Amino acid sequence: MHFIEDLKALEKNGKYIRVGLVGAGFMGKGIVEVMESVPGMKVVAIADLDMELAFSCFKRAGYTAVHEVKRAEESSRIDFSKERAVTSSHRTLAGLPGLDFVIEATGDPEVGAEVAFLSIMNKKHAGMLNVETDVTVGPYLSRLARSSNLVYTVCTGDEPAAVKELVDFALSCGFSIVACGKGKNNPLDVEATPASLSAKAREMGLNPRMLTEFVDGSKTMVEMGCVANALGLTIDRRSMHGPRAKVDELTRVFRAKERGGILSREGVVDYAVGDVAPGVFTVVRHEKEVVADTLRYLKIGEGPEFLLYRPYHLTNIEVPVSVAQAFLYGKPSIAALSAPATEVIAIAKKNLKRGDFIDYIGGSTVYGGLEIYERSREHRLLPLGLCAGAELLEDVPKGSAIMEGQVELKESLLLNLRRAQERLYD
Repeated sequence: MHFIEDLKALEKNGKYIRVGLVGAGFMGKGIVEVMESVPGMKVVAIADLDMELAFSCFKRAGYTAVHEVKRAEESSRIDFSKERAVTSSHRTLAGLPGLDFVIEATGDPEVGAEVAFLSIMNKKHAGMLNVETDVTVGPYLSRLARSSNLVYTVCTGDEPAAVKELVDFALSCGFSIVACGKGKNNPLDVEATPASLSAKAREMGLNPRMLTEFVDGSKTMVEMGCVANALGLTIDRRSMHGPRAKVDELTRVFRAKERGGILSREGVVDYAVGDVAPGVFTVVRHEKEVVADTLRYLKIGEGPEFLLYRPYHLTNIEVPVSVAQAFLYGKPSIAALSAPATEVIAIAKKNLKRGDFIDYIGGSTVYGGLEIYERSREHRLLPLGLCAGAELLEDVPKGSAIMEGQVELKESLLLNLRRAQERLYD
């Protein structure tokens, strides 16, 4: 969408999209900075448990009139045209009057569910950098938003939206989708823990928990589950194939087995380890002879599979695209519009004993796998997004998918939304 002129017109008329942000970490800081450079939108309020982080985001952007609010109604005294608000409560931020769009950037599924739900209840569009929440209750939140003429969306910048852009383009040109996905820039190690990666995390300037989620594959499962659910795609096998492949090998790898590839079906999400990262890809085919001849003439490949490849995703820098699409046109960048196609499930990272508690995504107890939704529900497998704080009711051996009956789940709004989603779609 070419919306920059519409944003300029908004600003010219003295208006702008007022954005609230939950999470002032690395991603959040970048969002504040980039929106200072985009016409027609501003981050005007930030919530973070670390108030100094929230204050520093605005100070870095040049704001001196920054006010702490403890209750939503206190913001009525703040002039958002020149002043800013910070709070330690994500619930307070979601209820602030005057906001148009709320971005959730913590990565915590429970916090994400609360922010999205409360934002929608308070007549605000909700944008998620928190894909962990989306694969757990995204279909329900999306439906809830649409029923209120609001937008719930996973934000542009991460791989899911970038993959969807390629797929939408391919479908608009009459291609069929063979496979689509992302590059993973580190080898898969499902036994990785924050302790084992602490030194590497310090070297990279990352939170060990975040790095663990990348390395043990949970983040890849979450992101590709989001894509599958939004586009109605599936997987070829549990947790996908994840071959080591270079960009110029993708069309030879992601093709039918009878033609030397690895796939037993088409229309799947997957990932590749290697130089594909930090890009995303879609392997496509077109049934028309002249189209295939044209693609060969344009040196897109020899066919019959052809590669559409985007060599980057710009994380927080692209978030303004989702804000504009939602506010100006009422469109999500990527969201599940119907029943889930896949489920991100929890798999034991080590032998778990009765009485143990699951820590969190990117922790030392579980990692994520990706399963077909119907199969997951048939076997009552535990969604990864619900795992934090769950108590084991029986032993679960290392490498086993955990079943819902093997744990006692922690009560939360996230769990209630999940139950409502299951009643709706099961």
